Amino acid sequence: MEQFTPQNSAILLVDHQTSTMDWIYSQDKKNVENNLRMLARVGAEVNVPLLITTTMEEQIGLTWDGIQKTAPKQFDNRIKRGGTLNCFIDPDFKTAVKNLNRKNLVICGLTTDICLLHTVTSAIELGYNVIVVADASGSMSQLADETSFDYFRQIGAKVLSANATVTELFQDFSTSDGQKVMQINLEEVVSKLGK
Repeated sequence: MEQFTPQNSAILLVDHQTSTMDWIYSQDKKNVENNLRMLARVGAEVNVPLLITTTMEEQIGLTWDGIQKTAPKQFDNRIKRGGTLNCFIDPDFKTAVKNLNRKNLVICGLTTDICLLHTVTSAIELGYNVIVVADASGSMSQLADETSFDYFRQIGAKVLSANATVTELFQDFSTSDGQKVMQINLEEVVSKLGK
């Protein structure tokens, strides 16, 4: 699999909604929130296409406010799905991803074992290369995460941390964009360690 770069990749945030955020029991929720803010800001501020999608907003709620505040334009343009668990079943989502013109997708979502699992499966089947951001996803149990991450590896996706993902996209912090990403990482992740 080739290196993911800002020029060949896009970030997809799947179903990080007010109710689904409360379903994260598989890992530290604050860490997931910090990583989501970092990824949303990288997409919004450093020219990596960012696509946000939700399902059943009336029942599950809007996109988590930490994403809304850090990527307001992308939030306004989110793809609202009626109830599909596999995002690629929704024709608007499938078209939006195709129109990004990126063959490498950085995907994270809630829950890991349902909407993220089915969406990543379809992305691989459609010929996309995928990085699953493990610590910007989550589910109701650690076992659900572990079995999903094993499955993702078996079907050919990379499973990485948010920091590993961002530093794959931006491998030189001496560049202008690299400096921006380093600052975002310091503000959203490093400065909040242990807090």
